Amino acid sequence: MTPCFVIVGYNNVRIYDVAKLRQLAHDRFNCQLVLVVERASQQDWQAADLVIQTDLGQAPALARVCQALAEAAMTPVGILPFSDRGVPLGAMLAQHYRLPGARLEAALAGLDKRRFRAMEAEVPAPDHYLPLTARAIDSLETLVATREEFGGTGFIKPVAEGNSRGCMAVHGHTDCAAVWAELAPYHTSGIMMEPLIEGAREFSWDYVAGCRWLTEKHTTQGEYRAEYQQIVPARLAPEQTRWLNQAGGFMRQLLAKEWGAYHNELFLREQGASAVESNMRPAGMHIWDLAALSFEAFDPWQRWLHWARTGQTHTVLPRQLGYSGIRMLRPRQSGTLRRQADIPRLAQALGIPLHQGSYSKTLGERVSTRGSGSAPG
Repeated sequence: MTPCFVIVGYNNVRIYDVAKLRQLAHDRFNCQLVLVVERASQQDWQAADLVIQTDLGQAPALARVCQALAEAAMTPVGILPFSDRGVPLGAMLAQHYRLPGARLEAALAGLDKRRFRAMEAEVPAPDHYLPLTARAIDSLETLVATREEFGGTGFIKPVAEGNSRGCMAVHGHTDCAAVWAELAPYHTSGIMMEPLIEGAREFSWDYVAGCRWLTEKHTTQGEYRAEYQQIVPARLAPEQTRWLNQAGGFMRQLLAKEWGAYHNELFLREQGASAVESNMRPAGMHIWDLAALSFEAFDPWQRWLHWARTGQTHTVLPRQLGYSGIRMLRPRQSGTLRRQADIPRLAQALGIPLHQGSYSKTLGERVSTRGSGSAPG
């Protein structure tokens, strides 16, 4: 039987991280890499040794994955849930193969924001942790009433999605009927609304196999919110650092201490910190790659693989070398792309050491103010 790591799903375009994990699995652990996805593509087969296509639901998917692994004569040595929807199935696979992972109940709460809020309300929180009120939205009438309850604004989100999909700010002038119609794909799975937090700074408590750090986040304003900048590690006053570390650790304690990767999103407010959501997977937007640049001899991806195989953690973060960041760029107006700046030359002129930079659009393509390109540095 061939040993393998099993990645359960991946978010958006992060196939480049799957390929990175495959190379590490080959070089460092002498293992194959299996990718479980809902709709397999050619790029999936290029990035993994075996691709298993299945709905990322629970019991039927578990049987399908186990059967496919047996037919391929592969034995899992580590389970790596890499998408929000893949977290429960990852927990079930880890339990089935007796590998490091969390209980299914914890994994379900990590995916279901409504369940997480219920657990949050049941446990004494640390000082300076500020819970957010959450209301289930099951109709247009409930949406309108909840907005009024929250003072005329709110932030609406699907309960079982990640990566800001379906998230919208709701203001007094917002057409609630249009919002409810736009969220139609989530009417069955569930929608919730929380108070719209404005003026707070955004951070994430990022964790891998015992090591944790704080990432400073910047998000667009307006009706739709999307992250466009990350800085690792966040530079904060000691008290603010303590508040955020307590909040991120509290979220982890609520769900599963034995889990290998967390990306807990937080608001830093005047009197403490509030949880946005808990993601039981690696952070996006190259945050782990930024951590590898910012800390000495630190490879989060390798540590995640090692944890998945052994369950071992390392609580001491390596020595900080400096700060690194990524910035996503978007056009100032919609239209046809006619010119692009030379990213390396621009970085040199600004005195910024550039690690990587690229555009998602080429000359002549249409661009929109609601889209984005990237120029990480």
